Amino acid sequence: MTPLSGKTPRALRAVLTEWPLVSAPMGEVLTNASRAAVQRNLAWTEARGLIREVTGQGRYRLWRM
Repeated sequence: MTPLSGKTPRALRAVLTEWPLVSAPMGEVLTNASRAAVQRNLAWTEARGLIREVTGQGRYRLWRM
């Protein structure tokens, strides 16, 4: 995978450090990024082991550091 660029990774990192649990819709609102961009960044970060998805569901997922 290629490294992420743009404003979304930086903004999402700030959200993840500020909140204990983050959902994709919450990340969308707090970063002013599209839902697709937030989900892509969450998946990229999770694949590298930097965050963890804690619900184990396909929908209504939450991530934490």
